[in-house]
Amino acid sequence: MPLDADDEQVLITERWGTGLLIFVSVMLHAASLLNAQPLMSANDRSRWCTVYSLVERGTFQIDEIRQHAGWDSIDIIYDEGHFYSTKPPLLSVIVAGVTWSVQRVTGWSLLNDTHAVTATVLIFVNILPFAVSLVLLSRLLKRVAQCSWCRLFVLAVAAFGTLVTPFLMTLNNHTVAVAGVMVCLFALERLLSEESPRAWAFIVCGLAAGWACANELPAAAFGLATFLLAVRRSVRQTICCYAPAALIPIIAFLATNVIATGSWKPTYANYGSSKYNFVIDGVPSYWMDPDGVDRNLDSPLVYFLHCTVGHHGIVSLTPVFLLVLIGWISSGWVQHVALRTLIRLGAILTAVVLGFYMTRFDNYNYGGVSCGLRWALWLIPFWLLAIVPIVDAAARTTVARWMQLGLLGGGMLSAWLPIENPWQQPWLFRRMEAMNWIDYTRQPPELPRQLWTWFLTMPIPPAAAEDAPWLEFTSPTADGTMRRRRLTCRNRAAGGDLVELEVSEGLGSDPLQPTRTVLIDVARFHAGASTADFLKWADPAASTDLQKQADYSFVRGLPLKKPFRAGRIRYVHLPIRTDAFRCQLAAAAVTYPLDKPTHLYRCDTWLCEELPFGVAQYEIKVTDRDNGAIVHQERWTATASNPAAAPTAPVSSGKIVNTPAASVLRLTK
Repeated sequence: MPLDADDEQVLITERWGTGLLIFVSVMLHAASLLNAQPLMSANDRSRWCTVYSLVERGTFQIDEIRQHAGWDSIDIIYDEGHFYSTKPPLLSVIVAGVTWSVQRVTGWSLLNDTHAVTATVLIFVNILPFAVSLVLLSRLLKRVAQCSWCRLFVLAVAAFGTLVTPFLMTLNNHTVAVAGVMVCLFALERLLSEESPRAWAFIVCGLAAGWACANELPAAAFGLATFLLAVRRSVRQTICCYAPAALIPIIAFLATNVIATGSWKPTYANYGSSKYNFVIDGVPSYWMDPDGVDRNLDSPLVYFLHCTVGHHGIVSLTPVFLLVLIGWISSGWVQHVALRTLIRLGAILTAVVLGFYMTRFDNYNYGGVSCGLRWALWLIPFWLLAIVPIVDAAARTTVARWMQLGLLGGGMLSAWLPIENPWQQPWLFRRMEAMNWIDYTRQPPELPRQLWTWFLTMPIPPAAAEDAPWLEFTSPTADGTMRRRRLTCRNRAAGGDLVELEVSEGLGSDPLQPTRTVLIDVARFHAGASTADFLKWADPAASTDLQKQADYSFVRGLPLKKPFRAGRIRYVHLPIRTDAFRCQLAAAAVTYPLDKPTHLYRCDTWLCEELPFGVAQYEIKVTDRDNGAIVHQERWTATASNPAAAPTAPVSSGKIVNTPAASVLRLTK
């Protein structure tokens, strides 16, 4: 039946609108990717480390690359003396091939031209599959949606309003799985709709379903469902076309696992084993005592609520998916048989996936630090199809259209706020934190007492003067010369609770020269008294006020007295030994001078009971209050001591308190 002029004009407008939506979406995402910083998270760094090792060293071992600044990751395992990524290796192998090709064509290197290489690779790995997905979705919508408004609206949701958007900026398994599911649904609809489905539909359906299974382990249920649907249509074509195609990515997944780890099981299966829980050079792995949302604090009910309507909620972050529930309930009235089947399949798979993650009681972490429930992203193509009947039914109502656009706007807010880095908590999570509705932070251990100095303890000096305990620090100067500073503790001849603290300094290899000597009332010091109560002078009458103020400022690290606040546990590598020192960060800050403060003085100290004076490192920083410019900064690092520190880190008798690998400091002579 020929179209009248009005219908033909609508189709032309729709065709142009579809093309414009896809073009603008792809260009915006590509531009955002080119502006995004590489290696944004431990998650994608883990994969990029494998890519680098494969391209440059021909190995899955990432020992070398993780030593480079900005490349280390907590998503690693330690097996037989080597580090490996925890991520399934198939995607990394494919990306390594793309990376090798990009480097050969451009002359860039992943290590030296990180941004250029990663952005170019992700254009091929993320943006192009996303563009193909939009094109296939638009063609699928022409077959299952009844009006232009519905087709354009659902396409707009896919193009701009889901959490697939921010993840296109980073290397991850979720976006490629979404593309696989979209391709599979396009072929599956043909397979279910056509009276005599052609072989290509079975082949594409099987290949895409297998690819989705290889990138999202819970998608195994999706693969099984598509296999059964294919069998219902044609056993012969399923065996001859679907099955061989599906086996290609699945066999590749298993084979790369075996090559990389020696086992067909994914690395995730080793969670909780010694491969995840290791101590190297005194530093325990992050997974021995994870932090933040990884601490698994929520009950099953609370976890379910936050996964659906809470801070990581499918509906709360993408409000248009409210219509999905209506679509599932009303699917029985859908006339298009294939669409009805796909909507019901999406409902079943959503229940299966949520049920799967709800039973993983040790992993209630919402996918870690990410802007949404990333393990549910591959279900988005199903949810897009589920809203088609509802949008179609309300298309003629202006109010309904405006409501739909409002729901789309909410999804766009969640999708585009984290566009520069998807590895951050959702805006709703941060808002709930600000309102004190949720709190996943770990409170740092309390300091043993109120602390007014950058050093924690005063060692007990022996009777023999030559055995006096001391701790030596170094700090680089602007010209590269090392300044040296030594604290020495000696008994006073008069005895009692007073000990002598001598400070001596020097440049390079020059002999150290005493610069100040003060007396410390040890009992008061360890009782938490302020500096005015425990700091003494051999001859108070002979000591000038200027000298006393200078001595007060030295032991406090600040021009005014201020108690230090307890901070997080950190593992610090020092030149003293190979094993790291377990330290607790403490800090204090004051504005100065009192009458008209112009500068902010801050002192950070890394407290460590293994060393004399109980400190491994301290830093003093002075900044301008008006513009934040650094006026003065010096960091002193412990490099020698008497008595010497133990050659290896002590074994903790309790649970190791740990922090992400990014907080481990490696310092060399």
